[in-house]
Amino acid sequence: MRDDSIRVTELTQMRAAMHPARWRVLTELFDRVETLTATQAAELTGLTPSAMSYHLNQLAKAGFVEADESVDGRERPWRALGNGLEISGQPDEAVGRALMQYLLAEITRLFSAGPPKGPDGRPWPSSFTHTQLHLTKERAKELHARIHAVIDEFDSDTDGPEHEIFWIQGVNPAEG
Repeated sequence: MRDDSIRVTELTQMRAAMHPARWRVLTELFDRVETLTATQAAELTGLTPSAMSYHLNQLAKAGFVEADESVDGRERPWRALGNGLEISGQPDEAVGRALMQYLLAEITRLFSAGPPKGPDGRPWPSSFTHTQLHLTKERAKELHARIHAVIDEFDSDTDGPEHEIFWIQGVNPAEG
C-alpha cells in the first residue's frame, strides 16, 4: 500500500494537507516510511499532542494516513497510506500559494545539501534541465501520464546506489 503516491484531486483533500503542521507530519511519514504517534508528531510541529491528534484525524479523513496498532495500548501510531502526494486537481489561490511555498522549501532543502558523493568521494554526476514547453491542455496531460509511466518503471529498480531523484512539473498558463 505504501508503494504508490496518494492521488489528490479534490480541493478538500488539498486543504487538509496544506496546514503547516499536517504538511510537516506528512512529509516526515513519507520520508521515514515509519509511524508517528500524536506525541512524536507534536514534537515535530511544536503543537500539543491533543492538537496533533486532531490534525492526524483530519489527515485520516482526507485519506492520507491511518491509525496502526498500538504497541503499548496507550498511544496509537499513525502511518501514511502512500509514499507521497500526487496533486492533480485544481487548487484555489490559497492552496496554490501554499503548494508553491512547500515546493520551494523542498527544492531549497535538496539544493542546499549539495551533490551526493560517489564511492570515490567525488560529487556524483548531476543533470539539471530547465525548459518550457508550449502545449495544449490535452498534450500536457499526455506528457504528465507518460512521465509518470517512466517513473513507475524505474520505481522498482533497486540495483544502484540510492540517490534522491526528483521531478518537478508545473503549469504556467500562457499569456492570452
